[in-house]
Parts: sequence; structure tokens; C-alpha cells
Amino acid sequence: MRDVSGLHAIIRSMFTRALRCVTPLAALCGLTLCGVWLPAHAIATSTACNPADHNQVRLQVSVSGMRSDKGPITITIYPDQANRFLDGKYKLARQQLPVIQPVSHACFVVAAPGYYAVALFHDKNDNHHFDTNWLGIPVEAYGFSRNPKLHFGPPDLSEVRFAAHVGDNPVAITMQRY
Repeated sequence: MRDVSGLHAIIRSMFTRALRCVTPLAALCGLTLCGVWLPAHAIATSTACNPADHNQVRLQVSVSGMRSDKGPITITIYPDQANRFLDGKYKLARQQLPVIQPVSHACFVVAAPGYYAVALFHDKNDNHHFDTNWLGIPVEAYGFSRNPKLHFGPPDLSEVRFAAHVGDNPVAITMQRY
């Protein structure tokens, strides 16, 4: 296992491994890492969402498409900088919350209006890992703002970024599976 601080390394490595692990030789080269450690605790925003505060920029994240209510959902907010997207060192906020069927909700307060991106995954077995199979293909559900379809890697920032303004900003994400 490798110790990482964000979804960038998780998703980029899972798809990289999936592409490289197409032959038994690749599997023999140690490219069959099946999980990446994530912290068990929640990292929340420093300011609570308050609908009465007309100056807050609130991201109202709703997550649907869950097949199980076991294990938490980890939601991370990223800035509008392509070189920092999915790099956990540059996350703006992170929350870990229980699954509520049919839709789970989280609220984040961000510093100012602008563009942001959301990435999340469902830790169904609650082992604090984004699990992949021996080819590096995800076995747990994941999602991104604007719900891009993924093929051979994580999305570009341009596919997931959205504008946020003062007040409530709904961000509806449907879980995806590989």
C-alpha cells in the first residue's frame, strides 16, 4: 500500500495500473496494488453552512446511485487549478459521511465565489481504502461534479469544474462504477 493524501493519486494510479496490468508480465512487476490508504477521520470545512448567512458560498452536494448503505462516502472539494485537481495536498475541504438512501447530502462553505470541483468515493467495506481489483480497476463506486463519463483515467478539471456564487449551489452527483 502507498500512503497518499487525496483522490488524485488514487484515481490516476488506478487507471494507470489498469492500463499497465493487461499482461501477466505487468502483474509480475508489482503493479497489482489493490488499495490506497485514506484517513479514517473527516476533514470538514471550518465554517458551518448557515442558510441565514447571505454572504456564504455554500456547495450543497447530493449523492445518489448508492447500492448499499454500508460504509461512508468521502467527499473532497478542489480549487480551480488543473495542476492541483485531485491532489489531496491542495484540497479545500473534505467530509466523510454515512450513506442515506436514496440521496446523501453534505454542505461545504467555500471562501469566495468562483470555480470548484468535487470528487468522491464510497468506502463500502469501510476499510479506509479506495479498493481496486488486481488490474487496478475500481471495485468501489466513485463520482465527480458534473458527472463525466470516465474511460481510461480520471477526468480533466474542465470536465468537472462548476461556477459557485453567493448562496446555495446545488451539486448533484450520481455514483459511477467501472
